[in-house]
Amino acid sequence: MKKKVGLALGAGSVKGFAHIGVLEVLDEAGIQVDMISGSSMGAIIGGFYSVGTDLSMLEKFIKSIKLYEYLDVKMPLTGGLLKGERLEELIRVFTHNKTFAETKTPFCCVVVDAETSKLDVLEEGPLHESIRASMSMPGFFEPVKLNGKTYIDGGVLERVPCKTLRDHGMDVVIGVDVGYHGDIKDVSDFGAYSMLNHTISIMQWELTKYRREEADLMLVPEVLFVNGRFQTDQASVTIEEGRRVAREALPAIRKLLES
Repeated sequence: MKKKVGLALGAGSVKGFAHIGVLEVLDEAGIQVDMISGSSMGAIIGGFYSVGTDLSMLEKFIKSIKLYEYLDVKMPLTGGLLKGERLEELIRVFTHNKTFAETKTPFCCVVVDAETSKLDVLEEGPLHESIRASMSMPGFFEPVKLNGKTYIDGGVLERVPCKTLRDHGMDVVIGVDVGYHGDIKDVSDFGAYSMLNHTISIMQWELTKYRREEADLMLVPEVLFVNGRFQTDQASVTIEEGRRVAREALPAIRKLLES
C-alpha cells in the first residue's frame, strides 16, 4: 500500500521562500505530497501550491516584486501596524478565489485563537481568509476575526505544523523549518527592534524543538542570513537553499516511503 505523505511548511516570513525550492524538488523527483499544512508564510506558499499554482511562475513573480508595496498601514494603530488587506487580495488572486474543498492537494493551516490561547486548524471556507489569519504576526498585522474568533499567527504556538498531518492520517510527515534553531548570534549591534525579534525567535525555538519529534524528517534550510521580514532581494538564494536541502534529503525520503 502506498504511504500517504504530509508536508508541513513552517513560519518564517520571507525565509519561507525556501518552501518553493523544496516543493520544486519534490515535484521533479515525482514524490507526491498527499496533504500540506502551513503556518504563516508556510500557509501562504502551501496554499498557493494546493491549487496548482505554477512554482516557476511564482518564483519569477516573487523575485520581481517589492513586498513593501503590499503593506497597508492601519490608522489608528490598534491591534497591528498593518491591515493586511493588500496581501490578502494578492493571496486571493494566487489561490484563484478557491475554497479548501476545491484544492488539488488537500491543505490546512494553523492559527492561534487570541482569546483562548489555543491552536486552531483551519480547513473550511475561502483559502485567502484563513491564510490571512495564519500570517497575522502579532504587532505587525491586525488580527483576523473569522468564525466568531480572533486569530493571530499560527507560528506563535506551532511554527512547523506536523501534528495536524499525523492527525489527518499521513503515514510519512516531512517538516520544513526555516526559523531560528538555537545558533549563537552576535547581538552586540542589535537595536530595540532587532533584539525584540531575536527574543521572539528564542521563545519560538523553545517550543519548536520539542515538537519536531512529530516529523519523520525535518528539513532545515540555512536561511538565517535573510534580514528583515518583507525584503525580497534575497529570494533567489533562499529558494535555492530550499532546493539544496530537499535534494540532499531525497534518499532519506525515499527510504521512508519504501520502509
